[in-house]
Amino acid sequence: MRRIAPLALAFIGLFLITLGHASEPAITFKDVIDTGEKAQEVKEQAQNDDSLQPGDTPLSTMLALMDAVEQGAWDNASQYLDMRYLPADMADADPAVLIKQLSIVWSQQRILDLTRISNEPEGHSNDGLPSYRDKIGTLTLPDESLTLYLQRIPEDGRRVWKISNTTVREIPRLWDTFGYNPAIVKLADYLPDFTFLHMQNWQVAGLVLILVGCWIIAALTRRLLLAVLEHSDRYRNTLHRFFAVPVRWFLFFKLLQLGVGELGLSIKARVYLNESALGYLASVFLALGIIELLSALFLSNATNQKYWSGIIRPVRTILKMIAIVVIFLLWLSDSGYDITTVLTGLGIGSIAIALAAQKTLENVIGAFTLYIAKPIQPGDFCKVGTTAGIIEEIGLRSTRIRRTDRSVVYVPNSVLSSASIENISESDLRRYRRDLHIRLGATPDQLRNLLADLRRLIYSHPRLTEKAARVRFVDILRDSYRLEINAYVDSSEFGEYLAVSEDLNLRILSLLEQQGLQLAVPVQQWIRGDRPVESEGETVPDSTLQAFPDFEKEAKTTMKGTLDYPEKGRHEQE
Repeated sequence: MRRIAPLALAFIGLFLITLGHASEPAITFKDVIDTGEKAQEVKEQAQNDDSLQPGDTPLSTMLALMDAVEQGAWDNASQYLDMRYLPADMADADPAVLIKQLSIVWSQQRILDLTRISNEPEGHSNDGLPSYRDKIGTLTLPDESLTLYLQRIPEDGRRVWKISNTTVREIPRLWDTFGYNPAIVKLADYLPDFTFLHMQNWQVAGLVLILVGCWIIAALTRRLLLAVLEHSDRYRNTLHRFFAVPVRWFLFFKLLQLGVGELGLSIKARVYLNESALGYLASVFLALGIIELLSALFLSNATNQKYWSGIIRPVRTILKMIAIVVIFLLWLSDSGYDITTVLTGLGIGSIAIALAAQKTLENVIGAFTLYIAKPIQPGDFCKVGTTAGIIEEIGLRSTRIRRTDRSVVYVPNSVLSSASIENISESDLRRYRRDLHIRLGATPDQLRNLLADLRRLIYSHPRLTEKAARVRFVDILRDSYRLEINAYVDSSEFGEYLAVSEDLNLRILSLLEQQGLQLAVPVQQWIRGDRPVESEGETVPDSTLQAFPDFEKEAKTTMKGTLDYPEKGRHEQE
């Protein structure tokens, strides 16, 4: 975890920087949409008013000017420039070129809100300006702000609203600051005249070149990072996918965002392409890549992989969904939309989902309970109710158990977290317990010698512990004598327990054979009352072993580990 923390902080910091750069535009996507809708309404109202001619009011002048600009009729648009009283160095200036330059500079910074333009012949009367002058808007220069005006001047026997000569004389300075390179202007003349997404022909061509260049740079950077990564044994596997996919797309969109910003796009094109879309797409790929990377780094540890893999995968998916939703909400907010209503709707929807998915939430809570309390782990052999098997995976909803017949059972976590679980794998010892039913007819001396031999066996066996080790003659039944053997094997592994159990079973059979005893089997005997009962105990021990009630403690200690395990076969003994 100490190795993961610095990487996590670095990538999270990069992600926050990305979001910070993506939230800079002053004019939002919603502003563009709303302004366009309002402009359309104003146009429809003006078209229905036949009493006004272009130039009669500030609004009629701006509508006529906008129509000419949209059609590319720069000569018609230049009629609305007041070319009187200009400086001597502008005497030969082409009005069509001036109005085109002003239109380009204006589109880079502002969107004209027609609702603020007066439709009265006298213009606004309460704006603090002379009655013959109205304000269009303000442009921001590096060191100052420049206000653009409309001015009402006499022309052909009537008074007409035009862009003031004070504004016209500033156009060359505005173009020097925000205009295009002359070489680019010449390039545009050789390309077909068209616009796409408020971009001019040369800007579209430049965008295509930037797309290709950004893709090549991102691909080369990806290859370089992967080549460097090959020299790292620690992070080669975990970082490979991060550099191969998320980093490549992040670099591509960020470089594309920077390149588009150098095209001198209009404010509408920038909102559509740059600030609104590209920055947030880069943020999405970076956020998803960071989540994928951190989960891979966490699961690179063998212990975490074994225990946490079942829950990390669904949690990783949930985190990705949350990241996408959060970035989308940030985009909505930066685009000018009020997300309070959206968040309120999400809150109400979350309550409804929580009520509808109550069982699912119980399973999720149960999963976290299992991960925190850790009563079971993947690989443990457990018994839950009537289901016994190996725990393969603890998921977010259910736990997968592989039964001994290789079938799979999925137990809901809500049931598992509240059920009684027998974790057999956590047993420190395995219990060996047998009931020996000795056939009737055995003599007391035979039973005493058998008990002594069995006690010697469990005390001297190297794989049995002293805990609760005992052999007792516990019951006399109608068809047998019952002896109980109890001991614990010093291993929790089931395979080792079976091996020791097999060894003990064979040794017990040998002791029964030595004592001339047989195990009782279910049989029926008919005994005639006029015949004497024949004794089966022909083999009587020469001497009775006095091992009642048990061996002394010193004798047990001496016996411990004296048997060979595993027992040698007869050919090995010979």
